[in-house]
Amino acid sequence: MADAMGFEVEVNCSANMFYGFFKNKVTQLANHFPETYKRIQVIKGDGTSVGSVCLWKIELDGRFITQKAEMIAVNSENKSITWNFLKGGDVMNLYKSFQIKLVSVTPTGEESCLVEWSVNYENARGDYLLIPTGFINLLRKISVKLPSQLNKQG
Repeated sequence: MADAMGFEVEVNCSANMFYGFFKNKVTQLANHFPETYKRIQVIKGDGTSVGSVCLWKIELDGRFITQKAEMIAVNSENKSITWNFLKGGDVMNLYKSFQIKLVSVTPTGEESCLVEWSVNYENARGDYLLIPTGFINLLRKISVKLPSQLNKQG
């Protein structure tokens, strides 16, 4: 049985700008957050459509992690994207399954939106509960800080 954690946060940019970044420019996270995202490399597909696979190299909770993730669902109407982590890699040594989902990006004003994220996971060891709070904290941080950088770019 899989578990899930999620949150909502209001951010200061348009829904289209926020969603558009994660849909079309997610590899640029390394430019905006070099202290965390060391490299995001498209290794299959165009990086913006279902079936695309990226190799993520990040620092999380004081450890370097390398993991491949496939974009498995995109819904532009709801502004939703789902990435599924693939077998192998540091994260999948701990989990049977792991997904990060941008659940929705809903406008709350001209230059603000409500962003909902979820992390769905199944522990590799059934009786051992490993909660991915590091990923939740990272998603919250980039959701809050990224808009100010995007708004500077125009």
